[in-house]
Amino acid sequence: MNEKQPSILIVEDELIVAENLRLVLAGMGYDVPEPAAGSGEALEQAARIHPDLILMDIVLEGSPMDGIETAKKIGQFMDVPVIFVTAYSDKKTLARVKGTEPYAYILKPFNERELAFAIELALHRYRHDREIKNRDTLLLAISFAIEWFLRRQATIPVHDPRYEKNLTAGIMEILEHIGFAVHAASVCIFRMNPGHEGRDGAVVQYLWVDPGTAGGRKVSITNAESITFTTLLWGSLLGSGNAIAGDVQKLPEGERRFFEDRGITSIAVLPLFKNDTLWGFVGFSDTKHRDWEDSEMEALQIAGNLIGAVLE
Repeated sequence: MNEKQPSILIVEDELIVAENLRLVLAGMGYDVPEPAAGSGEALEQAARIHPDLILMDIVLEGSPMDGIETAKKIGQFMDVPVIFVTAYSDKKTLARVKGTEPYAYILKPFNERELAFAIELALHRYRHDREIKNRDTLLLAISFAIEWFLRRQATIPVHDPRYEKNLTAGIMEILEHIGFAVHAASVCIFRMNPGHEGRDGAVVQYLWVDPGTAGGRKVSITNAESITFTTLLWGSLLGSGNAIAGDVQKLPEGERRFFEDRGITSIAVLPLFKNDTLWGFVGFSDTKHRDWEDSEMEALQIAGNLIGAVLE
């Protein structure tokens, strides 16, 4: 399967220039949607297609906003790198551009080599910045989980009537922090073989669902739902401490239907152990296709270990 190429939205009021840029970028291998001729089209296009980068002309004749104002407006609802293209290099324009924290600034006229270099550098820098931001967010969420665990261990003994309520509240807070940190649509803790489920089933013990999933697409899983395993895949992999991550389409038919029926497209599943025995698993889900990064999986493993320690 070919790797998806970055998409670049061109915002340019001159039709001939926009079409030439589109052909040049397409020739470089990028995915180039229909260019936007003004600020209104740029806002609509950005919200609809979520481009990986925006090539923004500063002067947009006939538009209520110029390119700088349009970039600021887009930045209010999405995180996307912007490269400004303009024939102006005066101090006033440069001062306004700095306020948008652009990833590059190209003066007209420019050649294809300059353009290609600026785009590759911007995409690389954006990926690097995003990794740092995600790592910091994950570390903050993990720090919260550790702090809660240590505080709870020191204040709530097992025989205390508040124990179970405090346990549930704490685990739910951990799930919320980690869920937001990895942009998950939901986080579930499944308990293996509760009651009469048998050796091939699990039930939702704790559940957090993102209240603001993009586009209103939310998972429809509920507490106390049960899943039956159709193969030994889950028990053997999770029981040996391995994780399961990726699109649900790759799962056996029964498990695939379970997740797809609930609006889940991708999952990351990690085992939970109690007294050295597989107690259950924690599942992070998304409503869109995604790759679970190594840093995310490492953080999720730490969260799973903390929850397992609480269960002990």
